[in-house]
Amino acid sequence: MKFGKIFSSLAPYIAAAAFMFLVLAFYVSIGVYRLSVYMDAKRELETRAELAAMTLAEPLRTQDFAAVRAFGDVCRERGYELSVRASGGGRIFDTRRNPVDSTEHWLSAEASSGEYVVWLIRSRKEVFAPFRRTYRLFVLAALAGAAGVFVFFFALYRQRVRIRELARTEKFRREFVADVSHEIKTPLTGILGASEMLSEGGVSESQKPLLSMISKESTRLNALVQQILDLARLEREGEVLDLAKTDLVDLAREAVESLRPRAEAAGIALSFAAPDAPCIAKVDARLLSEALLNLVENAIRHSGSPDIAVSVSVSGHRATFVVEDHGIGIPPEHAERVFERFHRVDPARAAETGGAGLGLAIARRIARLHGGDVVLSPVVPSGARFVLSLRGGPSDAHGK
Repeated sequence: MKFGKIFSSLAPYIAAAAFMFLVLAFYVSIGVYRLSVYMDAKRELETRAELAAMTLAEPLRTQDFAAVRAFGDVCRERGYELSVRASGGGRIFDTRRNPVDSTEHWLSAEASSGEYVVWLIRSRKEVFAPFRRTYRLFVLAALAGAAGVFVFFFALYRQRVRIRELARTEKFRREFVADVSHEIKTPLTGILGASEMLSEGGVSESQKPLLSMISKESTRLNALVQQILDLARLEREGEVLDLAKTDLVDLAREAVESLRPRAEAAGIALSFAAPDAPCIAKVDARLLSEALLNLVENAIRHSGSPDIAVSVSVSGHRATFVVEDHGIGIPPEHAERVFERFHRVDPARAAETGGAGLGLAIARRIARLHGGDVVLSPVVPSGARFVLSLRGGPSDAHGK
């Protein structure tokens, strides 16, 4: 994730560097290819000039200029111009229409034929005609490549901007919810205190149900507000854990025992299994205990199971907490969404049993702060198994 942020922030600079590299590579490739075409044409022309000198040796010796002219016509048909000069520099024969043209427009090669010098000449335009076709293809390929690179990095940049906007919106939403919850908690505490004072001061029989309802709903709302504040605190950037060496077996056993009366009141058999040896690891005991309490309490409230099994296991440098029930289970389409804030599989049942859908979100966040995770596995034929694992592992699984 950190590497992705760094890469996306450097995207415009990478795009510019990639574009400059493509331009440089394009011009270097064009230059190399042009030189290759020139050298091949030059070697070919030199070879043809040697052959022309050998062919014209006899006609020039006998001054058969009709044969020389016929040979010049054949050369022109094949795209070459023929020029014959005396050793002293005087021009004897030339097929070019304008012999005084700048040599920049011609590519030539000479060969000696006795007292004469045979020049074979070819237009540079014809020499580089294949090059120009390839050049156009190179230009199109370079433009297509540059456009592709530009589109890719522009899309990456736009995605980065969008992610920033979403992160900013999400941060604002979290802060808003946390601030509102904090503001609600103050008057709510006053309502709870007032209801307790009224219940101790004595009320009429007709007012007791109303007072009980106020107290119950205020307590429920207070718990919800506290969960929201806890989740906001856990999701705050730069959250620091209070790590200390803790026996994970004792921690899990205390969490189970604290909820045993509630499970028995609901008619649920709550069991606990763990290794005999202590399992020592550096964790935030308060937060990890809260995560386990949320998992077990979630099973008590919503599973409808006659029994719940909690276990702790250690494998190498990995500790695992399992909360398993055999109740109504969770549909596969909700397997991942149950960890979302305020998500409830059955809203009607949740309204009866209480809970706002924050317990599992808090448990997962706590596990991930410890470098682990919480996952849901179905239990055949029914039920659910929540597995909280700590990848950091115990520092001393055998208590040494």
